[in-house]
Amino acid sequence: MKKFTYDDYLYYKKYFVNNLIKTNYVLMEDGESYTYEEKESYQPHDRIFKEILDDKREAVTFLNEMLKLKNTKYKLEEKDIEKYNRNFITNDFSNMESDVTYKKIDQNIFFLIEHQSTIDYSMPYRILKYNMAIMESAIDRNKVKNKNYKLPTIYSFVIYTGNKKWDATNYLVNKQERLVGCELQSFENFQVIDINDYTEKELLESESLLTKIMLLEKAKNYKELENYLQTIIGKSMDYSQTIFMQRLIKYIFKNKLSNEKLRKFIQELQQKQEKGGDIMFVEIISKKIDEVFEMEEKVKEQETKVKEQETKVKEQETKVKEQETKVKEQETKVKEREAKIEEEKVKIEQEKMEIKEREKAVTTKENKMIIKMLKNNIDENTILKIVDIDKNRLAKIKKDNNFVVAN
Repeated sequence: MKKFTYDDYLYYKKYFVNNLIKTNYVLMEDGESYTYEEKESYQPHDRIFKEILDDKREAVTFLNEMLKLKNTKYKLEEKDIEKYNRNFITNDFSNMESDVTYKKIDQNIFFLIEHQSTIDYSMPYRILKYNMAIMESAIDRNKVKNKNYKLPTIYSFVIYTGNKKWDATNYLVNKQERLVGCELQSFENFQVIDINDYTEKELLESESLLTKIMLLEKAKNYKELENYLQTIIGKSMDYSQTIFMQRLIKYIFKNKLSNEKLRKFIQELQQKQEKGGDIMFVEIISKKIDEVFEMEEKVKEQETKVKEQETKVKEQETKVKEQETKVKEQETKVKEREAKIEEEKVKIEQEKMEIKEREKAVTTKENKMIIKMLKNNIDENTILKIVDIDKNRLAKIKKDNNFVVAN
């Protein structure tokens, strides 16, 4: 496979000057615990693949097979590699972390291994960012201009265990815009190890536990899974491999196996451990592993309960909002009714005023008629009959208009 070189680094560095803020790659001593502080995986399958590859022996077995060094004098040994802490922070990816990264001791050669259970069409770009971060962290800037200084090299792998065949490109150039008439610099960004490209026989014959787990991922039904498990358990295993297999069965495939099969496979693995000798070591490790997974399950249960509570709270909030909306609607209706009542009151007052004005106009007209009749010396009794008013009103009209009021 082609590798990520310093020339590639220089070619693509300009694209990452603004994005790459901080690299935090640190060698991890064998005695230190190797944690996933920056990117915790909650996918059980991902965790299994990562923890297997965190075992140096499994890692060198995998690398020797993929790099075709297995039967050569250049074959890698556990003592040849060391773990490399692999998290870095960018502007657009607040936390990015490769699955597993190793460095060859005494050489700036790195091995980056990613696990994918689904196809990711951005993988060329993701791998490039990881490679850029490793390159940034590994270059000795005081020596980089020296003629004999060896620049870092990175070998990148993607282990893909999905059902659909991997159809994403592993060439970054295929994801880039092209200028018609010009050729772009092309290099292979990473090597894909697609589970679908391997036969059952090839996966079983490999020395790596990782390839055997890939075989389990190929199982199309429960019966096939049981057969694969039986075949794998029947092969030679050491302590750590039996522990990993127990974990796989107890925590990953437990829902796909009957209780009888589950107990049978666990018992067979425990018998292998007993035959191996150091049963106390195995029991302690297995107990610790069980505690970790049980704790994770409890955490997930708590998270589920919290989410359920959050859902209930949201439902209550929704109901409260609906009630508030109804109250507001009622308040709006009340205000509309009050407004209508006020309008009616105004209309009534206007009508009263109009009536008074009409009454006043009628009275004025009658008064003018009475004054005219008085001027014409018409008898008061006749006036009272014609106009239909009482004597008091007639007397008041005569007085207001200076007519002699009869005693």
